[in-house]
Amino acid sequence: MDSNTHSSRRSERFAALAAAINDLDREDLDRLTDTTVADDILALRPLVERLEGQWHKRLAVADARGAAGADQDRRFGSTAGWLRARLRMSRHGATEAVRTARALFRGPLPETDTALCAGELSVAHAEVLAAGTKDLPDHVAADAEPTLLQAARRLDPTGLRRTVAHLRYVADPDGTDRQAQRRYERRGIWVPPTLDHMVAVGGQLDPEAGQTLLAALDPLTRPADANDTRSGSQRTADALTELARRSLEGGQLPKAGGVRPQLSVIVDLASLHRQPGAVGGDGGGVGALSPQTCQRLACDAAVTRVLVSRGPLDSDAAGAGGDPDHDLPGPGSDPNDEAASNLEGLLRAAMTTLPPVLGGAATMPLNLGRSTRVVSPAQRSALAVRDGGCVVPGCRRPLAWCEAHHVWHWLDGGPTDLDNLALVCRAHHRAIHDDGWQLTHGPDRRFTATPPHRKHQVPA
Repeated sequence: MDSNTHSSRRSERFAALAAAINDLDREDLDRLTDTTVADDILALRPLVERLEGQWHKRLAVADARGAAGADQDRRFGSTAGWLRARLRMSRHGATEAVRTARALFRGPLPETDTALCAGELSVAHAEVLAAGTKDLPDHVAADAEPTLLQAARRLDPTGLRRTVAHLRYVADPDGTDRQAQRRYERRGIWVPPTLDHMVAVGGQLDPEAGQTLLAALDPLTRPADANDTRSGSQRTADALTELARRSLEGGQLPKAGGVRPQLSVIVDLASLHRQPGAVGGDGGGVGALSPQTCQRLACDAAVTRVLVSRGPLDSDAAGAGGDPDHDLPGPGSDPNDEAASNLEGLLRAAMTTLPPVLGGAATMPLNLGRSTRVVSPAQRSALAVRDGGCVVPGCRRPLAWCEAHHVWHWLDGGPTDLDNLALVCRAHHRAIHDDGWQLTHGPDRRFTATPPHRKHQVPA
């Protein structure tokens, strides 16, 4: 048979297949009985799987030959990339299809490809078997295939995936342990703040940790009532927040920086009193909190009053703050200029209420000293406002890593006053007490740190 005759017959077969599908598409389904519709559904599904099997078989051949792109007489870097370009498949879908085709038609699963092409298995089942055996030695996968196929004929893909995971421990315990360890080492959670003041949560957990988290979230993710309009993902987000909140309120978490972990928000008085020009609060590196959020949090929170005096933002700020007419428009001024001037005045005034870490004016909390060695929560809050983190020059460790330190050691008679306290990270706290570093500050609160082997100080 010459190539032209062969090509003609192939075209005829595909044309006949397309014609059969067109006949089904033209059928008036409203005239079919319920029994006929049900029978059609059950009859069509194996045919769909058989077509999928033939598609995967040809995909395996194209992959083996490097024929990706032969339809356009061009080369692709990978078979999966060709599928994405020509069939608009997703990255995951294309990769999964190539992996399944290789395992079934070029790998150690010949009985599985026969079952798929016969319509006895679905592509989803075949994908589970291909993924579950891809790390097994070929002879182990071949020996296990009859048992896996038997399970595949009785279970749905989800149940089959769990069964394959268990059977792997029997077929290849050492390899399965190594794979489990590799998965465990890939664990991680990422919670970066986003540009629109949200916090993105992503990552992956090992099976034990994941199941633990799901078990803890389950009772908190249920709809509140029949009128609960939250989506499933929204309920999960709320449940995770509630889980963290209850852990903080329970008081069982390890201390950080000498105090129990808690949500700490720095907020100006104007925001709490709903006054004009309120700038909201700062939760520490995540994003700005609205004045309304700060007011809600203050309804059920321990509020520590920290009275501060603020330094000027720059050389012009003092004049702006001291002259009541600084931002008032002159006679005959343009309304647009007047609006711009008012806006500039509001923004400059708002800047002075921000914490220094956000570019606000330098603050000096009032002395809230105590006669005891232990730093009180109120003093800790005041230190957070004033220092923001480790005060050792050049150190950028954040507030949560810091502990309160007596500049003039308490054992030597130093008081527990704010003027004698500073936040230092644990590493520098240890260096001061154990390695002989000296931490001092001048009247302007500029700290200097002197290593034991130096005779001069390094200014902040």
